[in-house]
Amino acid sequence: MAEHGACSTEGMAREWSMGYVMGYRSVPMVRVHVRRQLALWGWRGDAHDAAVVVSELVTNAIQYGRRIGRRVWVRLAVREDGSLVIDVSDPQAAQPPRMPDGSLPGPEEERGRGLFLARGLGAELSWFPREFAGKTVRATLEPGRGPVAGEADEVGGTLRLP
Repeated sequence: MAEHGACSTEGMAREWSMGYVMGYRSVPMVRVHVRRQLALWGWRGDAHDAAVVVSELVTNAIQYGRRIGRRVWVRLAVREDGSLVIDVSDPQAAQPPRMPDGSLPGPEEERGRGLFLARGLGAELSWFPREFAGKTVRATLEPGRGPVAGEADEVGGTLRLP
């Protein structure tokens, strides 16, 4: 994961953010909110993949950045070029965890696949410290050439659920 020095809003066409309780019950709610917001904007990318990326980053923030009485913040922004910026902020200033040798965890390990999954869905990942406390992990997704978010909920004859 590369490090960025600051959170810039330059070149952003649309933005949305919300804070959530730092508990695992927030993760499904975040997925629904992300998909809804991307559908409202008509983002030309895979809203399902974006929701998965957000949920993996939020899960990591809850697991590694939890502080009593603090929130995890999610910010979505669509750049003028159509790419989606996903920021997930938590109160821990430490660098996000990663596998030391870059390899996938073994089949017996229950955790450690979230960032690999996000990268596999096309997310470019980075992080930067927040000005007063904590850090932000950023994922950037390209819009792709698919249908507008929300239009293609049916894939291969099955309904894709949040």
